[in-house]
Parts: sequence; C-alpha cells; structure tokens
Amino acid sequence: MRLVLDANEYIFGLGPKRAPECEQLLQVAARHDLRICRTIAREVLDNLPPDAHPRFFAYLSEAVGVVPPIDEDFVIPFDLGMGYEAMGFKPADALIAAYVESVEADVLVSENRHFLARTVGLPFAVHDAKSFLETFEPPAALT
Repeated sequence: MRLVLDANEYIFGLGPKRAPECEQLLQVAARHDLRICRTIAREVLDNLPPDAHPRFFAYLSEAVGVVPPIDEDFVIPFDLGMGYEAMGFKPADALIAAYVESVEADVLVSENRHFLARTVGLPFAVHDAKSFLETFEPPAALT
C-alpha cells in the first residue's frame, strides 16, 4: 500500500510531545510504500526541535528507502493543486492532496481536521493515525 503521512504524524511520532498512535503508525508505515514531499518535510523540520531532526532523517532513510527520499514540490502537477483549491482546500492542503494523488497513494494519514472532514470524492482514503491502525493493521503487527 502506498502511503503519505502528513507532517503532524512525524511530529507527534518523533517529537517531544508524542502520541502513542503516531509512534505506532511510524513503526508500521515503514512496511509500506511511504512517500513524502518537500512541503511536508519542511513543516516537520519547522515544528520538531533541532535535536529531533536526526531522528526524522534516519527514519526517512530507513522507511522510504529511495534516494532522494523527499520528492520535490515541483513534480506535483500544478493543475491538480488548482483543482483542489477550487474544491475549497487551503493552498498548502491543496498541494498535499495533489501530491497524494500524483504519486497514486492509497491513503493519506493526517490529524488535520480539514482533511479528515473532506474524504468524500477523493481518489485516496484519508485516515487519522488511530483509524489507519484500526483499519489496516492487525493488533499483532503493532508490537
């Protein structure tokens, strides 16, 4: 399964104020085809304390497993982003939604209430960490 994790999943999984479901999500996400774009990576780095930056890059190196592990925003089709803006998405959310669609991800995992409220008609599923784990990961996989 191809996944995109929104910035808050990394922040709450690797930062000083951790959420157990986000930590578990990061453990299981590494078993999937994980993708990340520059906008998400930048937001993570802007919101993690500097001492957590090495954990983030180590996680990406191991979990994403491609070089470069971060897709540049300019590969996201402009018209896709504009389409999401026309649907009422804020510009940053429109860019992320366009990225998710352009990499043909199956799921976007986000704690962002704007994404969680707009799941109908999208070409990908949207879950928060808890619902993703409940839906796609058997309890034995969460150890």
